[in-house]
Amino acid sequence: MPEKRSYKVLFIEDSPADVYLTKAMIGLDEIPVEAHFIKDAPDALKYLSELPEEEFPEIIITDVNMPMMNGYEFVKIYSERFYHLHKGTLVFVSSSSIRKTDKALIEKLKIVKGYFEKPFSMEAFQKYIQNALETLPVRAVA
Repeated sequence: MPEKRSYKVLFIEDSPADVYLTKAMIGLDEIPVEAHFIKDAPDALKYLSELPEEEFPEIIITDVNMPMMNGYEFVKIYSERFYHLHKGTLVFVSSSSIRKTDKALIEKLKIVKGYFEKPFSMEAFQKYIQNALETLPVRAVA
C-alpha cells in the first residue's frame, strides 16, 4: 500500500487560540500536512519570498481579519508576486467572521480555491483541501 503523502501547508493566523486548536486537530486526526504557522501577512510574504522552490507550500490558508494586513490584501499581493511562479499552490481563506462582505470580497479573487469557517477542521480539510489537492500534479521530490 502506498505511503500517504504529506502536504506543506502555511497557516497565516494571528489568533493563538486558533493556532493551538489547529495544531491539536492536525495531530489528533492525523491530517497529512507539514504545518507552518506565521502570525501575520507581512511576515508570511517575507517567508515565502525567501523559500527555495522545493520548500514552497502546496497550500496556504490565511485568516481574513488580521492587524497590519488582512487576508484580502495578502491574497492580492500574493497573486501579484507569487502566483505566476507557483500556480500549483492552493490558496484558501478562513474566518470566524459572519459578515457576508468578507466572503464576497474573497470570492472576487480568482486564485482563492475556497472559503471556510474557523476553526480549521477535518471536515474542512476533506471538503475543500483534499479534493483540490487531488487535482494537482504530483510534485517531484528532491
